[in-house]
Amino acid sequence: MVIESLRDNGYVNTAYAVAELIDNSLQAKATRVEVGFIEEQKQSINNSNRTPYTVSEISIWDNGGGMDPDTLRTAMQFGGGNHRHDKQGMGKFGMGLPNSSISQCKRVEVWSWQNGSKAFYTYLDVNEMKEGSLETVPEPVEKLISEKYMRAFFSNKMPESGTLIIWSNLDRLSWKTGQSIYRHCENLIGRMYRNFISNDNIKIESRTYRKADNDLLDVWRSSDSFKANDPMYLKKQTTLPELPGSYKNEAFFELIDREVISVEYTAEDGSIKRDDVTITTSMIKKNIADRILKDVPINSKLGGTRWGKHCKKNIGISIMRANRELVLRDLFLTSALRENKGRFVGIEVAFPPTLDSVFGVTNNKQDAVLLVPYELGNLSTQAGFDSEQEYLRDLDENGDSLRQVLKVTSAIKKQVTALTKSLLTIKVDGKAVKGREAVETEATSELAASNATKGALTREEHGHKTDTVSEELKKTDIVSHLINEGVSSKEEAEEKAERLILTGNRFLIENVARDSEAFFDVSTSKGLTLVLFNTNHVFFQKLVSKLGEEELEVMQTTIAGFARVMNETTDDKRLKYLNSIRREWGMIISEFLDSSDEESDDF
Repeated sequence: MVIESLRDNGYVNTAYAVAELIDNSLQAKATRVEVGFIEEQKQSINNSNRTPYTVSEISIWDNGGGMDPDTLRTAMQFGGGNHRHDKQGMGKFGMGLPNSSISQCKRVEVWSWQNGSKAFYTYLDVNEMKEGSLETVPEPVEKLISEKYMRAFFSNKMPESGTLIIWSNLDRLSWKTGQSIYRHCENLIGRMYRNFISNDNIKIESRTYRKADNDLLDVWRSSDSFKANDPMYLKKQTTLPELPGSYKNEAFFELIDREVISVEYTAEDGSIKRDDVTITTSMIKKNIADRILKDVPINSKLGGTRWGKHCKKNIGISIMRANRELVLRDLFLTSALRENKGRFVGIEVAFPPTLDSVFGVTNNKQDAVLLVPYELGNLSTQAGFDSEQEYLRDLDENGDSLRQVLKVTSAIKKQVTALTKSLLTIKVDGKAVKGREAVETEATSELAASNATKGALTREEHGHKTDTVSEELKKTDIVSHLINEGVSSKEEAEEKAERLILTGNRFLIENVARDSEAFFDVSTSKGLTLVLFNTNHVFFQKLVSKLGEEELEVMQTTIAGFARVMNETTDDKRLKYLNSIRREWGMIISEFLDSSDEESDDF
């Protein structure tokens, strides 16, 4: 039962299990790792001529420092390993080699050698362990590597030092052929080890072999080198397709911010120490996005290009430990970012192994389970505190590591918000859009009005209505509202809806031709308030259309304030009165301005 439980140890798939062994190679200072998929021909199916090949063994060898017999035996024990005290190293838990191996196969054999000496050999076999015939890891013995492996892997010339691992009796592979395993490993392993690969610290290769009649191995598919897959898109020479024109040697994204947060942790001796967490953000370069869109049909979108499709595979926040990715998580992203524009930003959170217990790093190094978005209000309420501040003080006083996690998650949320706003300046489809300054100016008054909802929560105590503050904005509702009010076509409405959801703004200020006596209209529906300036009105033509950016912002914000008063009115009679004032105000303004025109003409 214990062995079966250990086999179900949570590796997502074969690629993650292989990655555990690559961790060990990096820890051993290897500069080359080869992952081999050894295929064997099976009997034909239904007496047909088809003779499929499936993977019967997986081999992994490196040119690292190798292991002496004692180290080799320890490394094969569950919870063994010699890297527990390496605070900056990749390995620490001592579970990698045996755990990852038996998660995929029933038998694992290991040879390791140092400084040109003979190789020492030991193994684990699940069937023998279950039967009771194998109760301890066998003492390593000198044993020659089989000729079929020597010829295929080393051409009879082994590295001076290294390790060879063979998985056989494979019964839990995620994929069956060498090519399919490589395809699934390519993006994941390239992403997990992108820093090591791009810095030429290590070369990771893959080969597919097939068993010949003489039991030797023939190379069926020559070496495929894993390229770096960078979700930050700040590196060059990665798996991203070559960029067009003069941009082919450039990075796809640009660095936006790098924030360092000092985090406390309790050391093994009980002392309180600190280490750094680094949050890095990036975003697609506007000039490259524009260049790509020049070559696509007018209604095409950046996400539909081969570069956009590549980015779609890397949506999320990359959580890095010891320079190696644990997981790509999208929980911190808004729904709009997860579904669409999130592919055009990069967020990386990096920390050292000293902070493993703070962030809940699992022993298979696939996750940091405590590094997730928290709702502070919910946490404090569940813990029985009257305020968030009181709850945070309690965490501080008790030295609770959750306080340190909250510092980091709060910083991540702020970075996501900043990137969300920056994305508004990027064109992602074939249509022309406003430039950076125009978008920011237009959104300023809308943002100011939306932020006023915080004040609305206070005004609620005095009898004002604040229903729209808590309503969740939904894209379909926004699109329907905009189309019904004649503000936009469906395509434009969808664009504006995405922008509103990304920013969280609850006000939209637009200029629309209206056959109305009012110089502005207000329309509220399902959390969104539309303020519509009437371009047919003399007030708009003589004043609003001629205002500079700062003056226009003041005007829009002022009128949005009137709209807010209408939103918060609970008395229907008072609401009718405000609407009446709005219309009469427009009529009076028209009379005044029109009469001033006549006087000017007479003069």
